Amino acid sequence: MTSISAHHVPETRAIRWWLVSIAALIAIMVLVGGATRLTESGLSIVEWKPVTGALPPLNQAQWIQAFEAYKTIPQYRELNAGMNLGEFKTIFWWEWSHRLLGRVIGVAYLLPFLFFLWRGVVSAELRLRLWLIFGLGALQGVVGWWMVASGLSERVEVSQLPAADHCNAAAEDHQRGAGGADLRAALSGRAGRGPARRQDLQYLA
Repeated sequence: MTSISAHHVPETRAIRWWLVSIAALIAIMVLVGGATRLTESGLSIVEWKPVTGALPPLNQAQWIQAFEAYKTIPQYRELNAGMNLGEFKTIFWWEWSHRLLGRVIGVAYLLPFLFFLWRGVVSAELRLRLWLIFGLGALQGVVGWWMVASGLSERVEVSQLPAADHCNAAAEDHQRGAGGADLRAALSGRAGRGPARRQDLQYLA
């Protein structure tokens, strides 16, 4: 029994640091999201392209195309009429960075998670909780686009309802991703296949 426990200690520590890293990324994303909101940059990208949208405009023609798309929404016409391309780039980079962080978090979460599942070092209880975190992260993307879409046709800013849901989901995701009491208990007791042992707990203190 001791050998099994000792065998899983490094992987238990890896799971812990993986979750801490994800929590740090989420905290950064919250800060960038706040800056995006305060600078009213959230509507600068009017399309939702989860894969190809990871690339920003790469030449002048693409920048002009993105700017022209922004000019079609009410926010530009009513608040930012006369904005030049340089000013548009400023708000574009905030929103693009926010979305890029979301993609990075998704990859940084899912790939290690699948690896830990493949290694068989995640208990059934912890596996369920980790899938829940992943689901909350995916929900963030859906609500985020709902928030942006709410300001593309009739409003000059995003609707407060999806914005509130977005913030609530972010807070919930960060609380769970930070390895809260429930995850901490699951990690300390059942990250590997063997039962919890005193020598395992010291690595999670």
